[in-house]
Amino acid sequence: MDLLVWFLIVVQVLTIAGCVVVIARSHRQDVSRLARTLHRTVPALLAAGVLPVPALLVADAPAAAWGLWGAGTVAALVYAAGDTLRDIPSPQAATCAGSRP
Repeated sequence: MDLLVWFLIVVQVLTIAGCVVVIARSHRQDVSRLARTLHRTVPALLAAGVLPVPALLVADAPAAAWGLWGAGTVAALVYAAGDTLRDIPSPQAATCAGSRP
């Protein structure tokens, strides 16, 4: 069971790294494709974050496994918060837009 726990955590880390690469490449080439890319990567991040939980709960997983799972989950939450805040205009942008004639 420990092997399954570690395998799922490695899959989680690789999924996060893969999503970062996909987002970085699509953002660099064409910014208009970024929103579509974000929506495509969210299910992968969600699945990668949820899959290790049953194995972690059933097995007597070491603290390192819980720590890596937590770090991966925090990375996915930061990604989700960034995606959410991306659509909110900043106060600086609102000030600049208001000062234009």
